Amino acid sequence: MLALLAAGCGGGSEIGSSNRGANTQTVQTSVENAYIVPRFLPGSCAIQVGEDAALTFTATNNRSGETEKLLGIESDAAEAIRIAPNATLKIPPRTSIAAAQPIEDVPRPPGEKPFTVIVEGLRESARPGTSVDVTFRFEQQGDVTMRVPIEACPTQE
Repeated sequence: MLALLAAGCGGGSEIGSSNRGANTQTVQTSVENAYIVPRFLPGSCAIQVGEDAALTFTATNNRSGETEKLLGIESDAAEAIRIAPNATLKIPPRTSIAAAQPIEDVPRPPGEKPFTVIVEGLRESARPGTSVDVTFRFEQQGDVTMRVPIEACPTQE
């Protein structure tokens, strides 16, 4: 999963990490394993300010009967956060969705790829090995703001 996200964010380098991400403490809707994978120059650990990064996470709807919807994601550490394809993501009851992974038990048209989340225009406040506030906006749960770590000096091959 991480290699898929990194490849879409700049340069096709395969990235490995020991970073496990951040988790929420909500009961009905949870966000787990959230972290930002910035674009790095080969041989350098400096984030390229203004460049894009990937946001990876898993969102789970723990409700037994209501569908949850991820309406959007925001952070002051970036100009924008874009979900591709541009759509409201539905999370059926008792299921999860994960950035760059297929949505289980949800039919999709042939050739449709899993969704990705791109953090556009990283700001200088985004530094490797630190965390930034990210707000996930859900229809049922409302806003869930959490500290999300930024990938620190990944191994590049």
